[in-house]
Amino acid sequence: MVLFFFITFVSNLKTYIMEKLTGLELANQMGDFVNTFNRDKGKEFIDGFCRQHRTLQQSSFRMMLELIEHMASDNYHTDGRNEDSHKIAKLLIDGFKEAKKKEYLAEGVTEQRATEYVSGEWGSKPSKYLGSI
Repeated sequence: MVLFFFITFVSNLKTYIMEKLTGLELANQMGDFVNTFNRDKGKEFIDGFCRQHRTLQQSSFRMMLELIEHMASDNYHTDGRNEDSHKIAKLLIDGFKEAKKKEYLAEGVTEQRATEYVSGEWGSKPSKYLGSI
């Protein structure tokens, strides 16, 4: 039954996307999906996602990273229901910046320059490091 729901969901999602689904409509579809979420549905989503075309996987992942970047920002409004998401998003971004700084230092970049790279608008965002095809 869950597999049928997932296949129907993906099929409907493809139809919506083909009809130029807006970002708000996609967010609402995702909200509806997770509103009845369980581990089986999550696994099916992950399995289905990983079967998508590799370019689409990368583009989708970029969008997910952009969401995490926004959730980590001070512009993300929180209350008791989503403050843990904000904290974890911040930790993920901080960990990314720390790892990139270590990478730059290992390549021979100075400490000051490495800090500047990961503190700038471009260098602090994981989504900016994904190539486009």
